[in-house]
Amino acid sequence: MKRLIFKGLLLFIVGLFGCGEALIVEVPETNETTYASVHALSEVLSTFDVIQDLALNPDILNDNHNSFLPSTVLVLFSDTSFLDGDGMDLILDFGDLGLEPHGVLCKDQKYRAGKIALHLSKPYNANDSKLSVDFVEESPYYTGDGEHMSKFEGGLSLTRVSDIEVLMHCANLKFTDDDVVNSIETTMSIVDFETRGKGLIDNILGFDGAMTISDGNFSTTLSTNTPLQKKYTLECAKHIVKGELNVNSSRSISEVHIDFDPDRDEACDNRIQLTVNGKSIYFHY
Repeated sequence: MKRLIFKGLLLFIVGLFGCGEALIVEVPETNETTYASVHALSEVLSTFDVIQDLALNPDILNDNHNSFLPSTVLVLFSDTSFLDGDGMDLILDFGDLGLEPHGVLCKDQKYRAGKIALHLSKPYNANDSKLSVDFVEESPYYTGDGEHMSKFEGGLSLTRVSDIEVLMHCANLKFTDDDVVNSIETTMSIVDFETRGKGLIDNILGFDGAMTISDGNFSTTLSTNTPLQKKYTLECAKHIVKGELNVNSSRSISEVHIDFDPDRDEACDNRIQLTVNGKSIYFHY
């Protein structure tokens, strides 16, 4: 229902823009594509969150107060030592998709299902360490709100650049949402602004870079104007609380801008401002 209301508002706004901007042709799908791209970005970052949470502290499941992962999530090690020179391997198993609500509810209020395979070249805090992430084809990984779930295929990598920075890269990631298969490419610097102990909880991270989402016919590139920021409390982890994006769509010449903190209060509410050719609307992604 929220999506139908949102699409209706977009069509109304697009029509309104067309009356005052005769030289710019507005395509209704442009804003819908922007909305879908923001959703894909949000799910990529939320998936990064649980991986980062585990990588920062492999023993994190022993402390229920210091992890986004519930005790029902299995961490299965197939190689537990770096001493043999071939890194460490493990599987993060969220269980079956099951009936609605689908998946398992994690402590960041995201539902997840399926398996993620991780290979770590050396300890995650060591410079140049590389964490390879593969979404297991035989047990697809899903993420969402328990009702609307999106699927990932392919993989991504995280490379340690410094004590406070990792570089996220992917070129073969597939994201399926509402039966639409998109490819995702990204190179993004992720900086730890504030660290408070093991794991990710209570940290503050910044995300700076670009992400391109393509369905094979059209593509949308989201690039940071100011870095995105997330605060990792249990109540706030799934939200982007500040930052701005420029949007470049292959199907439109419009100037599109997204502000994740339009009220300048860093609220955990998923409320953003979408500005198209100088005219703005607000919505929740």
